[in-house]
Amino acid sequence: MASTNSKISIREVAAAAQVSLQTVSNVLNSPEKVKPETQEKVLAAIKKLKYSPNLSARRLRTNKSSTVAIRMDSSAAVENLQQGFLPGYIQDEFAFNIVRAAHNRQIKVVTYAASTLEEEIEMVKSYIDSNEMDGLILTSTAVGDPRIKFLYSNRIPYLTFGRPWGSPDMYSTKHPWVDVDGSKGTELATKMFWEQGSRKIGFIGWKPLPFDKSVPLSTGDDRYLGWKQSLSKLASRAPIKQLSVFGEESIASGRKCLLELFRRNPDLEAVICASDTLALGTFLELQTLGHYTVRVCGFDNSPVSKEFGFSSVDQNLSQVASKAFEILMGENGNQIRHLNFQKESAQAHVLLKPKLIVR
Repeated sequence: MASTNSKISIREVAAAAQVSLQTVSNVLNSPEKVKPETQEKVLAAIKKLKYSPNLSARRLRTNKSSTVAIRMDSSAAVENLQQGFLPGYIQDEFAFNIVRAAHNRQIKVVTYAASTLEEEIEMVKSYIDSNEMDGLILTSTAVGDPRIKFLYSNRIPYLTFGRPWGSPDMYSTKHPWVDVDGSKGTELATKMFWEQGSRKIGFIGWKPLPFDKSVPLSTGDDRYLGWKQSLSKLASRAPIKQLSVFGEESIASGRKCLLELFRRNPDLEAVICASDTLALGTFLELQTLGHYTVRVCGFDNSPVSKEFGFSSVDQNLSQVASKAFEILMGENGNQIRHLNFQKESAQAHVLLKPKLIVR
């Protein structure tokens, strides 16, 4: 056998799998045309022989670029996308994991930036017309987002990292997405503090949800409701309003919110924050006040949480990136394409469980 996979041909793969050349080609380029059991035989042969397709030849043959584009924003959201806000660290980590997952699927990644949604649509049109990209990954959307209408009507494969909060298309195959269950993350943190003996567990978040609402309309709502609902189950008479404070996404706001939380609850024992930024502000203010026994948990498991030693919720972005490509390409596909989610095994919506990192 050849020592490098560059010398393995598609004919050898077909012979090893005992299928035709066309079947191997279909598995590589149009897996939806091949029965699952046949796919498994071909993929097993590819793995055994360490076969690597000629990407340049594939691009010429299929007239596809084997490229996905991802928008990069500054740490501040633009226009009306505030509810889809992603802190810079999370966006950068997500992009890094997308690049790594793309490499495993033999896909290239290009990044771009745009000042307005209209400008972004024109950029995407240009990429598609010049055959520079096959699909798109968005990191934030808004209700009535014109990009979604454009992408769907032009059958351009895409997905969003994050749910389309408040949209009637939340669970429509018109809007595929992958997300992390923020509610589950703050639920895990609440239960952790409760099991450690804390009973006065506060919450510091972003824009507050109306008190009588139980359906999240943003990432912040999702994380808030995880704390609220889990604490209410653990302590039916927990003073939810008294124990929750809301501010902006900044260290200074975290400090200010912690002071307000202490003013309302002098016997505060633990605090769960909607982000590591808020958690850092909370942690630093606790140190200033000398309240060293009050526990803090953030969200995102950023380097800040590791450096200062407070617990945090990890979004497992490597798994998010891997699932993103399953949505764009199918489980075993080699091309970004417009999947028929009703006929194929791939899911249009994937909600992943986060992991609580206890420190």
